[in-house]
Amino acid sequence: MDTIFDLLADILKDLVCGAVNQLHYSFCFNGFVKELEKEDDKFIETRNSVEDRVTHARKQTLKTAEVMDKWVENAKIDAEEVNRLLKEAKTKKSCCFGYCPNLIWRYRLGKKLANKKMDLQNIIQEGKQYIQLERTASIPSHILDILTEKCMNFDSRKIAYDQLVEALKDNGIAMIGLYGMGGCGKTTLAMEIKKMAEDEHLFEKICFVPVSSIVEVPRIQEKIGSSLEYKFPENEEMERAQRLCIRLTQEKNILMILDDVWEKLDFGRIGIPSSKHHKGCKILITTRSEEVCTSMDCQRNIYLPILTDEEAWILFQKKAVIYENTPETIKHLAKSISDECKGLPVAIATVASSLKGKKDVIWSVALNRLRSSKPINIGKGLQDPYKCLQLSYDNLDSEEAKSLFLLCSVFPEDYEIPVECLIRYAIGLGVVGEVNSYENARSEVMAAKIKLVSCCLILDADYESVKMHDLVRDVAHWIANNDNNIITCEMEKDVTLEQSPIRYLWCVKFPDDMDCSNLEFLCIKAKLEVSDEIFERMGKLRVLIINNPTTHVRLLLSTRSFKTLTNLRCLVLQYCKLSDISFVRDMKKLQSLSLHDCSWPPLTDMQTDVAFTQLKNLKVLEFNRCDIEIKNLEEIKSIPLLEELYIIQTGSKYNDRKFIECFNLFSFVQTLQRCGIVLGQDFSPIDIPSKNFSCQRTIRINCFNISNEGIKGLAKEANELFVGNIEGGVKNMMPGIFEVEGGMNELNELRIMSSEEIEYLVETSNDLRKVGNIFSKLQYLKMEKMKHLRALWHGCVLGNESFEKLEKLYLTNCPELTSLFTYVITRGDYAVGHFLESKIFQNLKEVEIEDCGKLSHVFSASIIGDLSQLKKLSIKRCDMLEEIIGDVVDEKEERDEIIEESNHFKTTLIPSPTTLNRNAGIFLFFIYIS
Repeated sequence: MDTIFDLLADILKDLVCGAVNQLHYSFCFNGFVKELEKEDDKFIETRNSVEDRVTHARKQTLKTAEVMDKWVENAKIDAEEVNRLLKEAKTKKSCCFGYCPNLIWRYRLGKKLANKKMDLQNIIQEGKQYIQLERTASIPSHILDILTEKCMNFDSRKIAYDQLVEALKDNGIAMIGLYGMGGCGKTTLAMEIKKMAEDEHLFEKICFVPVSSIVEVPRIQEKIGSSLEYKFPENEEMERAQRLCIRLTQEKNILMILDDVWEKLDFGRIGIPSSKHHKGCKILITTRSEEVCTSMDCQRNIYLPILTDEEAWILFQKKAVIYENTPETIKHLAKSISDECKGLPVAIATVASSLKGKKDVIWSVALNRLRSSKPINIGKGLQDPYKCLQLSYDNLDSEEAKSLFLLCSVFPEDYEIPVECLIRYAIGLGVVGEVNSYENARSEVMAAKIKLVSCCLILDADYESVKMHDLVRDVAHWIANNDNNIITCEMEKDVTLEQSPIRYLWCVKFPDDMDCSNLEFLCIKAKLEVSDEIFERMGKLRVLIINNPTTHVRLLLSTRSFKTLTNLRCLVLQYCKLSDISFVRDMKKLQSLSLHDCSWPPLTDMQTDVAFTQLKNLKVLEFNRCDIEIKNLEEIKSIPLLEELYIIQTGSKYNDRKFIECFNLFSFVQTLQRCGIVLGQDFSPIDIPSKNFSCQRTIRINCFNISNEGIKGLAKEANELFVGNIEGGVKNMMPGIFEVEGGMNELNELRIMSSEEIEYLVETSNDLRKVGNIFSKLQYLKMEKMKHLRALWHGCVLGNESFEKLEKLYLTNCPELTSLFTYVITRGDYAVGHFLESKIFQNLKEVEIEDCGKLSHVFSASIIGDLSQLKKLSIKRCDMLEEIIGDVVDEKEERDEIIEESNHFKTTLIPSPTTLNRNAGIFLFFIYIS
């Protein structure tokens, strides 16, 4: 009988629950409306993101997948249906003469709202797979204020500024020309106009493209493409022009600023559509010549004059840091010097900067020199600016800075000069005198470079490079010519013979009848074979660069006459096939030898004495992607005073273990001041040292065997260490390969990949004393394809500065990783509360973890201390992840390792985990479980 009653009770319960579930559509009607509205907000965000992805693909002239297009179409239909349901829900329907809500209507519509909410959740989930999570962010307009100085609000600038604004807003004007003499501030004004147009949203897209006197169409195309976030699939110029034209016509409203135009541009060759074919494209050019504006059919020509005396004085005071309390003597001299600058902003800036903080006697001498200077061989309109810029040169208080200034002018116009090149060439030319220590000489050249930048004579550029304003460069040539130290740079045709011997020469073709008696610097961008005879007349040559621009075919170079270059200090050969390399034996003074993509016969085949044994002054040796025989490489060990060694080989040919093992032969590896060793094919090639290789110690090798003491010696002191396939039976990097003492505290970047034996980066559980600081300077850490990695660190308490500088952490494809840190707590002194004082990860900004299937939590609350700088946390395909910040001890195997002592060990309560700071910027947080 009891069984029957129990059955009836269950049936009645189900009926009641079912009725309640149905009734809640009516009685909880407003709740369903609010839930659908919340889900609709998420749906709108997802839909916008997918549509942005489609738009971005079309801007790249790419076709999106049909399934994505179908989702967008269906999303529009769903959006309309949601709007209809919400609109209907807001209508008031009632019964019983208006005193009661219409429950039947509410039931039917409430059920629809609930079902639509579930539909939206599924649609959103599907749409997320089409969202591109990583894309280059557009540059905020306020960054321009940081990088460039705004135009001062002068009347002479304001008139031109207002005319430009008016022309930009006039739909009937497609081409605008801004012209004025060199150095008058055209580029600065154009950048200010760009910022104004961005702030007022006058155009959907704005491109700023430097042109310069030598029109390089591929570079201009790349600059425009970069502004549009577009990458060309083709290399051929005309195909790229067509592709660029297609891309530009997609922009309904675009402003293109072409800066420093010297001649009429062929828009068709570049890929810029004319106003007839694309009325939404407006172009502003800046140029020194009004004739250029006319030739390019500018509909509005705007002249930018030099500054008035009053404006010049205001600018001069700012640049020279002159205040009310500045001595009257200095003020009086400064005003006179400002007048001598004749209103040219570039001259005012350079002269004022060079005199800033100097004593009044220096100001007086400067004024006298300006007044008495009589420039020759220059146009009348440039005499005053030339005098002013020469004064900046004369005011340099070191001969090193003056020599470096002249050296910078040998490079082509608008050339971004790698600082590493500048250092090697300057040392080779003796800019800092005779060299005993190459590292000390580097420091002196850098000090001179910093001085030139501070005086506005050269400008810092991207990628550790500098550049020279073209007017300043002209003045440098003028100064050198007046001192009979002629500097010539000819990039397109034969060198014009000078009456006086040339000292510095950059050319594409060398004239056979040129006077070479004074030549100290020679760079030949040779497309044809370089004859032997030309070097026989160069007894003073100190720096020689031969660069074959045809990179796919090595230039056959006979080196017989190289033996006459006994005064050479710096030799750079690129893309050459050498007949011999024994010539270096006769270059007793050679300090720097750089070979890029070169080849030469094996030394054993030449039946001659080994070349390198004679190089007692050689400080820098670089082999960059050269065909090097192992036996040739072994001869490096005989160089007596080598300070810097760069060997970069990235082809599969160089995976040969014998090539890496030869480093065991080098007895000097630990005494090198700088080194760059890149061996193996799995790492992306880095820029060549002579262009962009300013690190002190970089090691990148694809096969790391712990028995190789030569490589270990280099890696131990490295600043950047990238290793793959660690071999030798070790389970950890420290102390298995490197001792914990010292902690690799010089390391800035560390990447380890494809090492199946490693279980821990650091493992100290066998020594329960407190570990000192390790990786205290490490900023970047990436570990990938680590089959048995269990944690980054396992052991007792770390030093307070360990991992303190780490900013970026990436862990990929580590299937056994359970947590970042597992720890053993020692007796008494290291209770749980001790961890809370740690500085670990206090500078961490980015964390990306992917394909780590056993990861249970990312951070331990007891060890991280602070995550206030974290801006991005991305976790993908970590199926066992339970929480981001774990408990103090949440693994049984960790609890088992705690050593307890009843009288001393005391567990303390742990406060809630530190909240992530979002004040430093936008915080991105992505988790993808599958």
